[in-house]
Amino acid sequence: MSEHLRPSGSALPSSATSPAEEASRLEQALEDLDSCEGASVSLVHCASAARERTLVRALATAARTRKFLTATVSLREHALDSPDLLVAQVLGQLVPPSETRARGLLWVLDRFYDDYGDDSAATFARAARSYHAHGDLTELCRGYLATAEPTPAAELRAYEAWLAGEHPPKKYRNPAVRGTLNERTAQRALTELTRVVRALDHRGLLVILAEGDAIASRTERQREKAYTLLRELVDNFDGADGAVSTRVIITGGAALFEGQASIQSIRPLYMRLQVPSDASPAPPHRSSTSLTKPMGAPFRRKIHAHEKRSDALGNLVRISEGLPPTHRVTRMSVGAEKLDRTVARLFSIVKRGGSFFSTLVGDYGSGKTHMMMHLAERAIEDQRPVFWLNLERTNLDLGNPARHFGRLLEHSELPLRGRPSALSLVQKWTRSTGAVAGLVEALETIAGEEGHAAIAARKALRGLEGVDDRGTALEVFLSGADLRERPGDKTYRADAYRRLFLWLELLARKEEIRGPVILIDEAENLYTSGRPPASRRTSLRSLAFYCGGALPGTCVILGITPPAFEELKGEARALLEEAGEQESTLELENVERFRKSLWGLKADPVRALSRNERIELCERIRRMHRSARGRLDFDDWDDYVQTSVKAHSSPRTLIRAVVDELESRWWAPHSRR
Repeated sequence: MSEHLRPSGSALPSSATSPAEEASRLEQALEDLDSCEGASVSLVHCASAARERTLVRALATAARTRKFLTATVSLREHALDSPDLLVAQVLGQLVPPSETRARGLLWVLDRFYDDYGDDSAATFARAARSYHAHGDLTELCRGYLATAEPTPAAELRAYEAWLAGEHPPKKYRNPAVRGTLNERTAQRALTELTRVVRALDHRGLLVILAEGDAIASRTERQREKAYTLLRELVDNFDGADGAVSTRVIITGGAALFEGQASIQSIRPLYMRLQVPSDASPAPPHRSSTSLTKPMGAPFRRKIHAHEKRSDALGNLVRISEGLPPTHRVTRMSVGAEKLDRTVARLFSIVKRGGSFFSTLVGDYGSGKTHMMMHLAERAIEDQRPVFWLNLERTNLDLGNPARHFGRLLEHSELPLRGRPSALSLVQKWTRSTGAVAGLVEALETIAGEEGHAAIAARKALRGLEGVDDRGTALEVFLSGADLRERPGDKTYRADAYRRLFLWLELLARKEEIRGPVILIDEAENLYTSGRPPASRRTSLRSLAFYCGGALPGTCVILGITPPAFEELKGEARALLEEAGEQESTLELENVERFRKSLWGLKADPVRALSRNERIELCERIRRMHRSARGRLDFDDWDDYVQTSVKAHSSPRTLIRAVVDELESRWWAPHSRR
């Protein structure tokens, strides 16, 4: 149990704050997020509903004072387990800086048109490109602004239909809009909104999800979906093509934090919110606080701005939330010499056309995910795309490649300018006439060859026959949008696998990108999500495709905890033999090779850092903090390091504790005005 949490199984954060203190923390956080173009998620425990209402008003007012849009949504009225409905509420509840009540996105667009007139659509389009805003919501906004009518009826119908998850009648359809708002596109739409907000001349967005304790009163399945979505927000909100200049704050009573129906029921999420530090005052990006200080406690801090695009500042924000840094990860790596030697060896293997599979075994907080991100950065440096397959929702996706194919593309990072995801790249390939022509030419070349990529290319080209909008048809095909609701039978699984082969061919030919690195993280969820063996067998069959050598020139790393790895090896023989005997198992799902690989594999354990290495890690953290915040006097630094190194053997908790202490000391003097 973290020192920063209350005892007796409670997850209530002990860092006491007041509404005024929370407002100042938020103002500094928003300045930071604006500077590093980052995003963050935090939780606030509220002792009463009245204090929660006071807090929500104070936070929204503070954000609008900083020229941020705000949106407040009650999780008692709108369940977190329906992400598309939640996003629709955020869009409808937007409050501009000059207003005090909800106006919605269309009102914001109208004010932008008032400012720019007939040039508004072109001005917005240029700004959207600069903020990498692309997708259906961006196109809907551009179409709305391009119409000079006081009430653009057709564009309004197109937006309302998209919002409702429907396609409008053909005469109202925006040809650049490829899909609708639904459960699977909701999080991407929310991150796109944050970029649209910037393109509309606002500094960023604050989303307050109030009355979060209502989650605990939902059914078990609703709670699971809600906490999974919350965890995805925490883990992935600022990933590749993620949200920018955005803060999400979840407020709620004790039921959200303690008890069997609370966030404690999702161990990885619970650990993200544990803060292994009791530094006071609570710094701006601490992931969880408790509104327990007296209402009248005087509090005011000077808010500091920073230079734009500070990667070090972005790392500070992520570490404060219990997440590994994403910028210059290798500079934060200590004791990674063996991993670098392994990386060099495996890249030489896959360059010769082979494939590589290994496991990275480590407990929660051991630095396993950091090592995988270290490997990912080395892959990008070697011009290799990185595809993450996080098994946090393994019970929904892993056994059905037709469904998880899109998630694999969404959580990818390509060694191109801006490190876009594959889904962003497919929009670049399909949203102009010239780009579509180039894509078709590449598909025709691949289709004339042999192999799985050629089969997929021929299917893509057949889908263009008699189609007016080839760009839309190709985007749907390459993104796997047509696969998501299809059953997991043999035909659709093979279709999804072949499209991945096609992707690798297109990346190599169109972008000169080498073979990929596939990182499969949190595989322990195969054994911690309560799934029966038959369901795990189906998931193992999918893993056999990635880990069984089907993809040439590919490096696959499976991250897993030690107990789960032993369970996996213990039952793999029987379950994979059963899978191999099933007629529905594909040749690409080489379960026998996967089984032999598991049993013959010498897992790479995440080595515990020595005392001297942990001291070196503290020094690197301090240097990173100095580059983000400037010089900080810390007279008892050496004593603090010795105490921290002794208290924290886990790299994750050590890094968080040191960052929290540095941030608290940096934040504290600013109150003396």
